[in-house]
Amino acid sequence: MKEAIEFKTSQMKALIKRRNVLNKRYDTTLPEDIPLEVKSELELIENLLNEFDINQSTFDERPTMIGIKNSRDEEWYFQQMKYWIERHPNALNAKFSRSSVYKFALHFFVENIALNANNARLNYSELAQKVNYVNSTKNDSKLTAQLANVENLLGFLLTMQQRQLEYIPEGINLENGFVKYAINPINPTEFQQFGTPTELNPNNELAQSYEEYKKIRRRDKQLIKKYHQTGGQLDDD
Repeated sequence: MKEAIEFKTSQMKALIKRRNVLNKRYDTTLPEDIPLEVKSELELIENLLNEFDINQSTFDERPTMIGIKNSRDEEWYFQQMKYWIERHPNALNAKFSRSSVYKFALHFFVENIALNANNARLNYSELAQKVNYVNSTKNDSKLTAQLANVENLLGFLLTMQQRQLEYIPEGINLENGFVKYAINPINPTEFQQFGTPTELNPNNELAQSYEEYKKIRRRDKQLIKKYHQTGGQLDDD
């Protein structure tokens, strides 16, 4: 667990940085045009910053020892928490006392939920869903990023091919230097009249070339993986 002063300092810096980023981003925007979610986040950040310190009087009014009535249900929860800590002893520096476990749970919730701007706005159901589906969310985010990258790459390649074919001459008259440009074959009329091969038909040259390209790409991916695994060392073979 982090010391309170250490966590408070780092968290305050993060919140202030986030507040400054949002304020700078919407510095020239009229207040009524600022998105509602941005206003809500800024309000939350201000509330969190205001709640960071507690009054000495508040502390003085609280007992130094806190009694928690135990029951069969509460004991079950405690034992499950203890089992987790036994599998991850570094979380509590191998301290398994009941008070250490309860303090750990309290500190973890405050540091990762109550004072985390990304989680503090969620209600109980939303928070539970986020925790339960964290792996799915990460996988979905990765897949979304990959698809976006593929989309951008395909758009770029199509644009480059379209532009390139516009400047490839069909012929040049050597006597007068006149350049004759053919109609760009990437146009709807050409496709309607003559069609075009696709990589789905295994009998045409495009599909066969595509298969060979995939083999080369798989080989390169394996070589890159091996390169990183061996620290930059590859055998000659």
